Amino acid sequence: MEFLLIFNKSILPLFLTLTLAFVYYRIFKPNIKDIANLTLTVFAPIMTFEALVKHQIDPSTLILPIVFAFILTFALLAVAYLCYYIFKLNPSHKIPLVLSASMMNTGNFGLPLIFFTYGQDAEVYSIIYFIAFSIPLSTVAIYISSDKNSFLDIIKDILKIPIFHGLIAALVINFFEMSLPSSLDKSLSLLSQAAIPMMIFVLGLQLATIKLELGFLKIVGIATFIRLIVSPVLAFFILNLLGISSLEHNVALLQTSGPVAVLTLLYAIRFNRSPHLLSAVIFTTTIVSGLTLTVLIKLL
Repeated sequence: MEFLLIFNKSILPLFLTLTLAFVYYRIFKPNIKDIANLTLTVFAPIMTFEALVKHQIDPSTLILPIVFAFILTFALLAVAYLCYYIFKLNPSHKIPLVLSASMMNTGNFGLPLIFFTYGQDAEVYSIIYFIAFSIPLSTVAIYISSDKNSFLDIIKDILKIPIFHGLIAALVINFFEMSLPSSLDKSLSLLSQAAIPMMIFVLGLQLATIKLELGFLKIVGIATFIRLIVSPVLAFFILNLLGISSLEHNVALLQTSGPVAVLTLLYAIRFNRSPHLLSAVIFTTTIVSGLTLTVLIKLL
């Protein structure tokens, strides 16, 4: 019963949207890169900004979650690079492996999952950890994905994708306790609601173009194991090390044990980093997480 409830709340809506996007691509053949760029530069930054302002999250409450986010992210990066060299993988598979292993879906999958499991009491914690992991997702992930050679050019790529800008702007507004005009607030709230569906829609469009290759099986298996098995184990020990306990501990652990972040696919499309492979990993981890997360919920 618990498995079916999780599936209904978190996975079935995803599959329905993916199916719609799949059919849409087959009929109309849209330009996926243009849609991905629109999502990256408009909807995703507004969603981040609106979530921060709406819940009036003070910058000081983000310190420990951000520390946790970066420790876990870099630990997973180390594991992914180690696996890349141990298994002697194709060089073109390195970036998709690293992104899929270290960047988890704390937003459109993690937020509803936390609400289902713990209710409104955990909403603030889930938002905080979503924001904390948005920082490496909007900086480190772009740094890894960028096709530029110089550090300055990579920084320019990060600044061109304004998710981080939305984060900083929201923190400044909250710090000075400023209020947005009602009309602007309603407009941003409306636009932010489009971000998650658009992210999933882009994934569905990309899945419609995917060509299954036997060479994908190995990398998909490794990435799925790191994302859904290794990540929860590392997160558990890091949270205990940082002294994060009780409900906040469970929220952080559960939210960082989900599938690969859809946003990584948008980066892969923009920077041409094997989006077909990353789509396969995202799809696989999303399906398998229905089982692994159910087990984890029962253990917590």
